[in-house]
Amino acid sequence: MAMHPSDSHAQRAAEVVIVAALSKQLGVPLRKLSVPTGNGGRVEFDGASEDLTVLVEAYAHQGALRGAQPKKLATDALKLTWMGGQVGAKRLILAVADEQVEAYLRRPSAWLTQALTDLGVEVIRVSVDDATAAALQEAQTTQYR
Repeated sequence: MAMHPSDSHAQRAAEVVIVAALSKQLGVPLRKLSVPTGNGGRVEFDGASEDLTVLVEAYAHQGALRGAQPKKLATDALKLTWMGGQVGAKRLILAVADEQVEAYLRRPSAWLTQALTDLGVEVIRVSVDDATAAALQEAQTTQYR
């Protein structure tokens, strides 16, 4: 069965690679986690430590951000800070795998940069293997047609 051009399989696969690289870098085992909310809903995290002191959202995009992509990063930060407070997390991390995405989140006079700093959300860039980066680039090219 052929995949739809906007299928995000490559991004989901890359998020697993990003979380594994971050886990190795931090020396902390991280796994996907679903946390129940007070209203019967759930919040999904790309990575969390067993004791919930570390929560991670991985962002797999490569290259310049377009459209609603910056809002996705802000939404991930909101999710980290909200649930981080609920579970007593000590580290809240936006894990990225691209220099341009990292640079966007570290723009000196941007409100989002200051908000991340004030809210205690760390931006950590990890390296991914060439095959993962190539799969992301190919998927993004297909998705933007």
